[in-house]
Amino acid sequence: MSLHTTVAYRGDLEQFLAYLGTIGTPGLQQLKSIHVRGWMSDMMQNKIAPRSIHRKISSLRSLVKHLRKDGFLDHDPLIKISVPKTPKHLVKDIPAEDLKNLFDRYPWNEVETGERDRLLLLLFYTSGMRLSELIGLKTSDVDLSRNSIRVLGKRNKVRLIPLHDEGIYLLKEYIGKIQKGMLFTLANGEPLYPVYVYRLVNRYLKLFSTAAKTSPHVLRHSFATHMLNNGANLMAIKDILGHANLSATQVYTKNSFEKLKKIHQLHPRK
Repeated sequence: MSLHTTVAYRGDLEQFLAYLGTIGTPGLQQLKSIHVRGWMSDMMQNKIAPRSIHRKISSLRSLVKHLRKDGFLDHDPLIKISVPKTPKHLVKDIPAEDLKNLFDRYPWNEVETGERDRLLLLLFYTSGMRLSELIGLKTSDVDLSRNSIRVLGKRNKVRLIPLHDEGIYLLKEYIGKIQKGMLFTLANGEPLYPVYVYRLVNRYLKLFSTAAKTSPHVLRHSFATHMLNNGANLMAIKDILGHANLSATQVYTKNSFEKLKKIHQLHPRK
């Protein structure tokens, strides 16, 4: 798992152990479903969002599965646990015209890190890569002879993503000027880190878009949505995004369908 996921899961489990301490519960070997339900109730009283509760229970399930596998637990205290329903929110994509204006109109050559930043943003938008995947790219992952890039995704699954024409050109220029190793680094040569990239992407997107949310993940959504809007095959998008199953990719069809409904309202016989 990515460092971000590992840190989040560890935080969830530390919160659960802290809760057990407040109710004077024995160790994890005596863990029962009533303790888990109590934790969920405590989180709901503290206005923790349903989506966050889902994530925290998922973290606990992973721990319990590990403890049972190691023989530390002989029962599953979460087997009858039901988590609260989460409201489904459609993530809004960045309008294609906004992104076109960003890449075409921003004075990249006037910024010290402009060449790096432009390429980084373009790869996000033309490949749909996750933040952790892009940060982990090495120069050796780029294959300009096959116009593809090797990505190490979730659960250490490797996939090849075709490169966009503009991306090929920018990569040739960029790689010729940097040392072998990490593809993207800070000005001092140190590796990029998630918060830095998140802020960088957000800052650039805010210059050309009024979208409510601007982040690397929204660029991933925008890639998939814009591809679907232009007739791309859903299975192909699934493979490029690195989804384990099609249901995760189908969420993007909702964004496309919402646009279709608006267009359909233009019919004179509505």
